[in-house]
Amino acid sequence: MKRTNFLLLFPIILVLSCASGAETAEEAAPEPAPPPAVEQPVSAAPAPPEPAPPQQAVFDPASISQERRDTTMEEVRALITELNRVIRARNYNAWLGHLSASYRERMNTEAFYRPWNEVLSARGRPLLRNSRDFFDQIVVPSRSNDRVDDIDFVSENRVIAYTVDNRGNRLILYNLEMINGQWKIVN
Repeated sequence: MKRTNFLLLFPIILVLSCASGAETAEEAAPEPAPPPAVEQPVSAAPAPPEPAPPQQAVFDPASISQERRDTTMEEVRALITELNRVIRARNYNAWLGHLSASYRERMNTEAFYRPWNEVLSARGRPLLRNSRDFFDQIVVPSRSNDRVDDIDFVSENRVIAYTVDNRGNRLILYNLEMINGQWKIVN
């Protein structure tokens, strides 16, 4: 009877031992050795602390002289007059020349067009796929007759150009930055 019980249990024991043997074979596989440690020379004195990054001075718009403000306002007005001419002529390549490199880069991302496409989709209009579509469908209809009424300095070389609507609201026209001696649209 003991022999019969053993024979009945033998297949179960065999299966369990094979299963556990497979696990142990995998578990027993040697792990690759870690790379040898590189010894660092021991110094008697501790390393000096890293210097703190230089504090950037906070920009104060009041530091801009009235003369500089007036000069910048005239430069920005001239730029907007030129942009109006370029946009009315639907001169895409000339318009691209007025954009900063970082703005052109952002225009090459799907994330740039997502908010615009949500609005266009809701209106049943064609979606934007690239900067040319953006120029034709967004810039040309909305930016061909802009007027600069005011500017705010954001930094020494960055300004926000505003127009004032019929109700007296200041509306942002462009964020501009002086890059290599020229005002460029940065967003």
